[in-house]
Parts: sequence; structure tokens; C-alpha cells
Amino acid sequence: MTNRNPVPEKQRAFVFAGGGSLGAYEAGTYNAIYEFIKKRDEALGIREKPVFDIIAGTSIGAMNAAVLVSYVVENGTYEGSAQRLADFWEYLCADSVIESNPFFKYWWDYWRLITKDFATGEAARRFYSTKEFATYGVPNVFYPFMPSPDKKFLHPFNTWFQYSNEPLKRSLERFVRFPISTSYDDNQPRLILTAVDVAEGIPVTFDSYPKEDGHRKTGYGRYISDNGKDIGFEHVIRYDDGITSDHVMASGSLPINFDYTKIEVESYNYNRYSKKDNDGNKIRGSNDAANIGEIDSPYTKEIRHFWDGGLMTNTPLLQLVLLHRYFWYRVKGLKDNVPRLIIGIINLHPTTQPEIPNDYDGAVNRKSDISFSDRSRQEEAILILISDYVGLIRSLISLAKEGGIKEERINNLLDQPTRLRGLLYQPKKLKETIEGRFEIDQVIRIERRNDPHTISDKIFDFSRGTINGLLEDGYNDAKIELTELENRFREAGQDTIE
Repeated sequence: MTNRNPVPEKQRAFVFAGGGSLGAYEAGTYNAIYEFIKKRDEALGIREKPVFDIIAGTSIGAMNAAVLVSYVVENGTYEGSAQRLADFWEYLCADSVIESNPFFKYWWDYWRLITKDFATGEAARRFYSTKEFATYGVPNVFYPFMPSPDKKFLHPFNTWFQYSNEPLKRSLERFVRFPISTSYDDNQPRLILTAVDVAEGIPVTFDSYPKEDGHRKTGYGRYISDNGKDIGFEHVIRYDDGITSDHVMASGSLPINFDYTKIEVESYNYNRYSKKDNDGNKIRGSNDAANIGEIDSPYTKEIRHFWDGGLMTNTPLLQLVLLHRYFWYRVKGLKDNVPRLIIGIINLHPTTQPEIPNDYDGAVNRKSDISFSDRSRQEEAILILISDYVGLIRSLISLAKEGGIKEERINNLLDQPTRLRGLLYQPKKLKETIEGRFEIDQVIRIERRNDPHTISDKIFDFSRGTINGLLEDGYNDAKIELTELENRFREAGQDTIE
């Protein structure tokens, strides 16, 4: 691919986490961050730099990310993108019957004055709104299927309650122009989404930028070599036209509530040598796949099942950084350093909560937050450590050369094969592990905090009152956090937030 644009010193990336209806908080947060960056860039005289170069997301975060990237590609600007995201959430929310009752909250708040065991009126409104939605659905998000009775153990409590997310897919397609295929050379943002292969139990990442061969595809699973020849990843998903609504829905197919998302995958065919000749050698192309014209291909097509990416990586920082490095190193051919990253992350599930819950709903709520809260701090530490080690090795190589070690000996060492295969890229030699060094300049985190009215089923609360409140909270929390960060940078005599 020809690079028509200069290599930037830094790039901005944004990570949307998963969290169902809490995604409205992300829309409010994005609005505040967009205003902050736009104002800062204008003050510095920066006019051509995009607000974000990379937008990554998981689950509802993947849908927010898709809405934004689609808007920017369609309009050629980030101007108006925050409003587009707010419109998306206005379309998703619904009026619950509880909200139309003017006495409901007052009644609960009255009894709350008598005994603190009672919920607040606002918590009760959210609780019973979700119960209503669980029974009747949300028109533009999901609707319930008939419950599936337990045919295995014949126990009534083991009934499977599932919902269709087809309304959500239609809503997404209303606000997003699919497929999404973007290019750095066309000054378009990169879209990165994560899902989980149910059978493999591993993350799967979709990328709107093409690979070095010009194709858009995702490889995952084991990296296969056959008789010393590199074949590729065990599973390959091809989407040359771009990311589709199925890929986005795969990222947001929450188990057990929603069905799997099914996607066609090319999988390595381990049985293609199913027959042997008289000398015991395996014969290529003797299986059923070969009989239908795939003799020369080690892959066969199959339908695989995918679940919500939040199961394994609700804030996909690792995937974002590795794909960033892959693009600049493999596609653009940068051997030295790739553009440094400034990354914003929204965490929808509070990491800490000082109050220990003493009721069932509170305990379930806390369990959910711990299960899906931001784990990217550990990933960030590991990534920084790797980058530091690469820098150290490069310095040691320079010292060795200055000390008279022959370059031939150093090159022989670096040409040794590596044992690492996979993880979004395949370094064959040790030298490839120290080329294309990445660096993370800043990670700015905005974390939603639990309020006194939180409930365990909060991710299903698409009531209008809750969605509007989340939009407002996200905006206000981000404004406060960005102001505090800016002040801390100035007090430390450092550059301000990038």
C-alpha cells in the first residue's frame, strides 16, 4: 500500500467498553472529550489532525464505535459525531409504564424514610422498568422468545429465557452504513472490534484496515506450519468489503440472554490427509472437502458461533496496541518506531466500591461490576514493560557494536527463529521482535461511578429517564475528570493532555 500521508509522531485512540444500556454514558463522555480535544486543537492551531485515529470497542462499545466511524467516513469530519451518537441512544430508549406513574417514586421514597431497607424511588423505578422490559422487551433493542423448558433435567427453575437482538441490529443498520472499510491513506479512522469464538474460547478481533496483502481479514487460533511451510492461522474470517453488522452484533451477543451470532469462517482442515499410500505416506486432498474442489486448499468453510467480546476483553487495550503495531510495522514497513499512542478508555463498571452490599440485588450488582470492570491497567503495565525491554535490547546492541562486536555476529543472533507464533502477528526471527517498537504516551481513563440508586440489571435498563441520566452523567463526569487531569499536568510542569 502506498503511503500518501506522512507518518505521524503520535496517534489518538479511544476505547469503548461493553455494558448494555450503560453505553449511553459513553455517548455523554465522548461528547465532552470531543469538545475538549476540538477546543485544545484550535488553541494550538491544529486543524488537520483527526479527533481520533483509532476507535475500538466491545459489545455496546462496538456499536458506539461503529456509529462514530460510519459517521466520520460518511461526512469526512468528526463535526456532528457526538450528536449522531446521542441520536442513536435517543432512538434506542423506551418509555416504561412505571415512569408514567407520578406517584410511584413518591411512594417508595416515603417508605424509605421509615426504613432504610427499602429502595429509593429512583432505584425502584429502574428495577421495575427492567422487569417490564424483561417481560415485554424494548422495541428498538430486543424482544423475548418463548421460554425454552428444561429438556435435560426437567426442572422448572432451569428454564432458558432468551431474547432476540434483531431489533438492535436493525437499529444499528439505521445509524450505520455497512460495510465499514477504512484506510489510513484516505484519512479515515480505524475501527477495531472484539468478539469471542464460543468453541475456541478466545478473543477474535475485527479490523477495518487492510492487512499487508491488501485484504481485510481476521486470523485467530493456532498458527499452522505444514512440513516447515507457514500456512497461517487455524481460523480465518474474510471481509474484504469491510466490517458488517454481523461482526458488530457478534461483539454484542450477550450470553445467555441472546443467541450466538453465526459467521462463515475458513478453518484449517486437519483431516485433509485422510488416506495413505502403500508406503504409509499421507495423501493430500483425499477427504470430502477435496472432493468438492478444495484439493489445493488447507482450509474449508464452516459456520462458527460467536459471543460478546466482553467475556474476555471488555476494554480491548491489548488488541488495539498490537494491531496498531502490526499496521505500521507490517503494512507500512516502519522498522524503527511506530507512532506513539495517546489512549482514552471508558470503564462502565466501577472498579471500586467502598460499601459492601448486604442485600441480594446489591451483591449481584457488585459481582457484575467486578466481572466486567476495566482490566487494562495490567495490560498497560505489560505493554510498557515490553516496550522498555525492546528499548533496552536496542541500546545493548548499540553498545555491542561500539565495543567492537562484529555486526555479522549480532545479525546471526537476531536471525535466530523465535518460538512466538500468533498474537495478531507472526515474528519468524528474533530481530522482528525488536523492530516496530510501540510506545504508550498517555492512558486517560474515565470511570462511571455507582450512584445510590444502582441495580443489578442496570445493563438492561433502556428506560428514557435512565438513558437521559447516563448521557448527562457521562458528559459531566468527563468534564470534571479532564479539568482535574489538566490541572495536575500543569502543577507538575508537564505538557497538557494530548
